[in-house]
Amino acid sequence: MKIYYIEDNLFHQELLKKELLKHKELSALSLQIYPSSELETIYKRLDTLVFSSSDLFIIDIDLKTLHSGIDFAKKIRNKNPECSIIFLSNDNTRGLEIINQQIRPDRYLDKSNLEEVAQSLKQLLLEKLEAQKQSSSIIELQGATRVFLIAPDEVNYISTINGSRSTLEFYGTNENFVIHDKMKNIKQKFQDYHFFNDLKSFSINPFNIKEVDKQMMEVHFKNKDTLLLSSSSVKKLLRHIDQLKQTNG
Repeated sequence: MKIYYIEDNLFHQELLKKELLKHKELSALSLQIYPSSELETIYKRLDTLVFSSSDLFIIDIDLKTLHSGIDFAKKIRNKNPECSIIFLSNDNTRGLEIINQQIRPDRYLDKSNLEEVAQSLKQLLLEKLEAQKQSSSIIELQGATRVFLIAPDEVNYISTINGSRSTLEFYGTNENFVIHDKMKNIKQKFQDYHFFNDLKSFSINPFNIKEVDKQMMEVHFKNKDTLLLSSSSVKKLLRHIDQLKQTNG
């Protein structure tokens, strides 16, 4: 899970960051705040950005940019119907406009009450954890100071780190980070999602692979990341992909 805060006011950006740091459950989550000068560029690129159904967007409705917060939310919702959206505003009259746009936000909150925003975030986090227990569609990974909630489709691959027995590197669709666990435990966590786990040092999500270059021995993922493997490992991976194709008809 990653939190994106779309806000063009630097003062409010800093206020929210400070508020989240007051809450242990929230301070451990990854927070992405885009500079106000880049918001229009981000809006244009939303269709190409990779984010997961487990991600959460906090959006100021009243952006002083060419596109409003509602414009951002509508584009985000069209791209991913399952991610969470919280609207912040000092204007409580915008609800009908949101309904008419069929954005379906999870919350509509007063921008001036950041304590309420933090409590709502914690409630959403609890709801996602409960959904995890029921559907096992979100995997918990332990970092040094953070707990990462990851949907299987966010994973490109996870690899061991030379010289470390219980530290792994996570390579995802939109972020990379270090986790503290053993590879055998990671493989067990993702085995129900048909990850390729036959290599000692890797757990690979075949569904995020765009192509495999047998000559260069490279695995190219949809987000343009590349993984180098040995010739024998490439052959094993391709056999696994073929088996998946046969299983899925």
